Amino acid sequence: MRECCAVSFARNPPLLAPEPNGPKARSTANRTFMHPVSEQSSMNPLPTLTSRRLPIAFRAFAAAALVALMPLAPARGEPASKPTAADDLQSARALSRAFQRVAKQVEPAVVHITASRQVPELQAMGPFTRPTGRTVLQSVGFGSGVIVDPSGIILTNNHVVEVGDSHKAKLTDGREFDAVVVGRDPLTDLAVVRIKNAPPNEVFPIAPMGDSDSVEVGDWVIAIGSPFGFANTVTTGIVSAKSRSGVALPGASREMYQDFIQTDAAINPGNSGGPLLDLEGRIVGINSAIATRAGGSEGIGFAIPMQIVKAVMDPILKSGRVVRGWAGLDFEELLPARLKQMNVKADGGVLVNRVYDNMPGALAGIQAGDIITRYNGRPMTRMSTLRAAIFLTPPGTQSTIELIRDGKTKTLSLEVADFSTNEAQLMGGTYSGRFGGIVRTIDPEMRRILGRGFGNIRGVAVQKLDLVGPGADSGFEQEDIIVAINDQPVRTAEEFKSMLEALDPKDGIRMNVIRNRMRGTVDLKVE
Repeated sequence: MRECCAVSFARNPPLLAPEPNGPKARSTANRTFMHPVSEQSSMNPLPTLTSRRLPIAFRAFAAAALVALMPLAPARGEPASKPTAADDLQSARALSRAFQRVAKQVEPAVVHITASRQVPELQAMGPFTRPTGRTVLQSVGFGSGVIVDPSGIILTNNHVVEVGDSHKAKLTDGREFDAVVVGRDPLTDLAVVRIKNAPPNEVFPIAPMGDSDSVEVGDWVIAIGSPFGFANTVTTGIVSAKSRSGVALPGASREMYQDFIQTDAAINPGNSGGPLLDLEGRIVGINSAIATRAGGSEGIGFAIPMQIVKAVMDPILKSGRVVRGWAGLDFEELLPARLKQMNVKADGGVLVNRVYDNMPGALAGIQAGDIITRYNGRPMTRMSTLRAAIFLTPPGTQSTIELIRDGKTKTLSLEVADFSTNEAQLMGGTYSGRFGGIVRTIDPEMRRILGRGFGNIRGVAVQKLDLVGPGADSGFEQEDIIVAINDQPVRTAEEFKSMLEALDPKDGIRMNVIRNRMRGTVDLKVE
C-alpha cells in the first residue's frame, strides 16, 4: 500500500542528491548568524546640548528630554535587565495560542483521503487460493487533502490518488463522501479532487491560500494531516530551506518540477497532500515528501510552494489538464560564488546557455550568456525556480524578464508559447491535445524498420504520450502505429489531429493500431 512519498537513502550518503546541472544546494538552516551590538554605542553617555547659540526655550526642552530619558539607559558598568521567567512563559504561551488558533481554524478543512481499487476476489482452497470470478474493492493507499473552495474542491498530491480507481474523503466531523479526481499532474505531484454527491446547499469549510514567496527561512510553519492514518494531527516547525531541488523521489518523473519548501515540521507517511500553513492559517505549501533513512520523519520534509499549486490548480479546474509554457531556452545553474568569479554584482541568477531559433526567447532578444535575475518581478536564484515559473505560465502570457548582459541590467518582454506544440515541432511531429500526445507521419525510414509486410503502410506513429491524458489512460504506448480512426484511414499527423477534433467523444472513438507487428483496436477514452 502506497502511503506517502519518502526519499530513501543508503546508510551514510548525503541526504540530498546533487543538482542535475550544478552544485548541491546549501541550506542556511544550520548556520549561526551573529549580530553583535557595539559596546561603545551602548555605553556612551547621551550627547549633551551645550551650544550657547541655541534659544533658551530649546535648551530647556532638551534638558527636560534628557532627564526623562536617563532612567531608560543602564548605568555605566551595570548589565541590561534580562527577561524574567514570567516574560519567557508569556512569550511561549503567546506562540502556543497562535498554533491553537491555526489548528482550530484549519482543521475542519483538512480531509483524510483513501484510494481503492477493484481487485480479483480470491477463495482459499486449503494451502492455495483461486479466483472466484468476482472483484472486491480493496484499499490501496491513503493520504491527506485540504478543501480550498466551499463547493468541495480539494487539493492533494498526485501520488495519493493515482493508485486508486475510486476515492473517498473523510471530514473531521466524521462524514465521508465519494470524491472524483478533476485532474492531476505528475510533474508537480499535484491533484485536484471534488467532493461528489454532497448535500444540497452544503458549504464546506475552507483554508485560505497564502503566498509562498513571502515565506522566509526561519519562519514558523504548521503541518496538518493524517500521518500513518491518524487524522487531524498537527505538527509545527520552521522553514529550513527554500527552492530545494534534486530530491530523488521514488517513482517520480525525471522531468518533475522541483522547487520545494523544506521544513523540519514532523511529516510522515499519510501527511502527503495536507497543508503547510503560516501563523495566520494560510496555506503556503502542500506537503509532498520526506527525506528519511528509517521510513519516518527525521526533520526534513518537502512541500510544494503555493505559487506552483495555484498555477496547476487553475487550469485543471478550467480544462482538466495543465498547459505548460515554453520559452525556447536552456539554462545553467549560477550560484553566488560563480557570479563573484564572473565579476557580476547580483545575489543570484540563472545563466542562459542556449537559445533556440525562432522560439519565444530568441524573439524576445534573449542571448546565450545572459544572466536572468528576475521573472515577472520574482527573484530567480535557482534554475529549478525559473524552469518551474516558465513552465507554469499560461501560453500567450506576456512575461517580464530582467537580466544582466555585459554588466548592464536589461528588461525584456517574453511571450510564453505552448510547450507541447513546440516540443512536437522540435521532434518533427504534431501535438494533439484530444489524444494527449505527439504523433508523427510514418515515413519511408519507419516503413523500412517495420520490415516485410508493412512497405506500403500509412498512418502515424506515437512519439510521446502525456503522463496523464486520454492516450495514456486508454492504454496507448510509445511507438504504436495508428492507421485508422473509426475505420477511416489516417495518412498524416495533421490529418490525425483534425479528424480527432471533428469527432464527438460521446459517439466513441476506436483506433486501428499496429503494435509489435500485431494488429488490433484501442478505444480512446475522452471525457
